[in-house]
Amino acid sequence: SAFITCGIKASAADIVAQKAEATHVPDETTDSTPSTKHCTEEAEGVQIEARRNFSYILYGGIYQGICQHIIFNEIFPLIFGDGRDIITVASKVLFDSLVISPFICLPVAYLVKSMVYQFTIQEAMHRYRADVTENGLLFKYWKIWVPAQCLTFGVIPQHLRIAFIASVSFFWLVVFSSITSQNEVEAEVVE
Repeated sequence: SAFITCGIKASAADIVAQKAEATHVPDETTDSTPSTKHCTEEAEGVQIEARRNFSYILYGGIYQGICQHIIFNEIFPLIFGDGRDIITVASKVLFDSLVISPFICLPVAYLVKSMVYQFTIQEAMHRYRADVTENGLLFKYWKIWVPAQCLTFGVIPQHLRIAFIASVSFFWLVVFSSITSQNEVEAEVVE
């Protein structure tokens, strides 16, 4: 059930991002045929790129629906304890921000996308590095998630943490989808 719920949430966030991008992108860069982009028509006339959306369904379901529960509710209490004191909360937030996110959370999204789009792991990691260095991915991530994780570990009861994280992640995934699609547009222009 967590896989399905988080997969649907991630899909909805990507659709919001794709619709927002369609209203901000000049016609020359969005002029791709549905056969090459694998688009599906939406009611408002916006083309939704199906493979991109499918990659968010998988990422949302696998990482956000399953892995985050294990990491935050099972592993973190073993490593850091269950306390809500400032040292414990800061330790969890720092570990999440400086280890889990840059080395597990975000790369997994690029690996899932590489499977869906059938490009190499090296290309996935190249795109990840480009988004970090050229598009400010980690700084944007930290702006949202450091305060959110302070609330997660300091205020939110353990049994509600994944629901809270899922709520915040809807907005994060809209931002993330937009960031990761920038390299796709640039790669299409080069080709």
